[in-house]
Amino acid sequence: MKIIIIGLGLIGGSIAKQLMAKNEMTILAYDSNQNSIQNALNKSNIHGAIAHLDELQLPEHENSLIVIATPPKASLEILRSLSPLFNSSITITDTSSIKLPAEIILNEFNNPDNIILSHPIAGSHNSGEQHSQDNLFFDKNVIVSALPTANKEHLQKVKLLWEALQSRVIDLDSKTHDYIFAHSSHLPHFASYALLMTLMDLKEENIAQFSGGGFGEFLRLTSSSPEMWADIFALNKDNINASIDSFIGNLNHLKSTINKEPASIQALLADLKNFKEENY
Repeated sequence: MKIIIIGLGLIGGSIAKQLMAKNEMTILAYDSNQNSIQNALNKSNIHGAIAHLDELQLPEHENSLIVIATPPKASLEILRSLSPLFNSSITITDTSSIKLPAEIILNEFNNPDNIILSHPIAGSHNSGEQHSQDNLFFDKNVIVSALPTANKEHLQKVKLLWEALQSRVIDLDSKTHDYIFAHSSHLPHFASYALLMTLMDLKEENIAQFSGGGFGEFLRLTSSSPEMWADIFALNKDNINASIDSFIGNLNHLKSTINKEPASIQALLADLKNFKEENY
């Protein structure tokens, strides 16, 4: 099978690297950054490159699987630009952590049967092809969001891709996906940025020397790609705003509790600890 990866960043580069190691597929890539393409070629992480996306309409690419692995807004633009390939023998998937905006585009085109949306729950605060890994998706969950109109053969092809990367596939509709990830992923990043803004307001310049591991791990999220997270916050803002409102309510609840007697604080923290250990 021929795999064509659009976007050789951390995700796209890691997909290419891991599939090349299996030696069972032809891996081609497209990226506007020629340094990423050249680096992948030099390291033998891809077999070749696509010069222009229009090339994907050539007969030689029939029955291929295209993986869009770019930041969310760019992914939407690329998906729309690939409309000549809709309802063809070519299977198209993505890797974005937001699904409803893509589904809205597909609705405009009467829900083509060869588009299967994906979201690998894997990544790093590092970005770029130079940070690609050969085991990024090993034993990780991948969400697959297929419209009811999706052709079963295309759906199976996408699932086989993620299984080849040794991931676990979970089926989930786009609306539920975006709601869940607003709370499980997008809110934690938002909170990390808010903490960093609070630290920027402090007069103490050397606070890092007094911090422990948890402090650094929490702030690690703010080292993620600003482009990607600006896209995520903008595209999933309704769900994220709802999660932020809930978070603010709980911050105020905690704030009021610490002004009470120590027994009340301990009881609340014990309940939260028990909930965490039972569920996470």
